[in-house]
Amino acid sequence: MVYIALGSNLGNRFELLQKAVLRLAQRVGKIESVSRVFVAPAWGFESDPFLNACIQLKTKYTPLELIDILLEIENELGRSRNDTEGYKARSIDLDILLFNNQIINDKRLQIPHPRMELRQFVLTPLADIASEVVHPKLNKNILDIKSKCTDDSVLKLWDKELKF
Repeated sequence: MVYIALGSNLGNRFELLQKAVLRLAQRVGKIESVSRVFVAPAWGFESDPFLNACIQLKTKYTPLELIDILLEIENELGRSRNDTEGYKARSIDLDILLFNNQIINDKRLQIPHPRMELRQFVLTPLADIASEVVHPKLNKNILDIKSKCTDDSVLKLWDKELKF
């Protein structure tokens, strides 16, 4: 199973998340589940709040093939990445959190996603669909990691659900 985090804090955030989910279903593989959508404060910079969600899917693609597809979808939905700028507002952000039990340290991709255990905006939606999944480096399940996370950000539930 593959778990992907989705986030948006520019434009029509919910519509962008929904478009991303539909494109992932069309191009990546079978979506097994989608978390509820959460409103989260920007993390690491000042900006409007994000909408965040996670999806679980099956894919035939390798992790490196998958990251290329995610970057294409981000680009189609108005995201332009600039690796030198650090954190900033974005129309869409798609990150591979977990890919089966793999550990990948490639210059283009790290799996499990680095620092995911430090961020409630990742852990809360991930725990919504994968609470018992074990992080392959930390050897703890997502619910346990979430409960010990020191990020004190307060997340709120969004009033709409993503369709897949």
